[in-house]
Amino acid sequence: MVYVGESPPSLPVNKDMPNLGARDTNYNTKGERLARLGDILSGDAPNQFVAPHGVAVDSRGDIYVGEVSWTVKGSKLSPPRELRSFWKLVRVKAA
Repeated sequence: MVYVGESPPSLPVNKDMPNLGARDTNYNTKGERLARLGDILSGDAPNQFVAPHGVAVDSRGDIYVGEVSWTVKGSKLSPPRELRSFWKLVRVKAA
C-alpha cells in the first residue's frame, strides 16, 4: 500500500491540477487507487482534512494522519484558532 496525503489546490504549484483535495488517497503497488479518505474540500468537519502531510499505518491497519492545519488555515482565521492536527482513523473489519 502507498498512502498519499494530498494538499488542497490552494498553492501556486497545484492550483490548476484537477481532482486534488485535502485528503488521503491509498494505492496498491501497481498504482491502482483503492480508497480516498476525506473530502475534496478542505475544512475541519468530521469528513474533511485541512492539509494532510504525514501518514502512518500501524500493524492493525489503523491510519494516522498529521496535518499542518495551523500554518495553512488556523493562523489565518479571525480570530486565529487551533484546529485538529492529528487524526487516528480506525480500520473497520468486514463482518
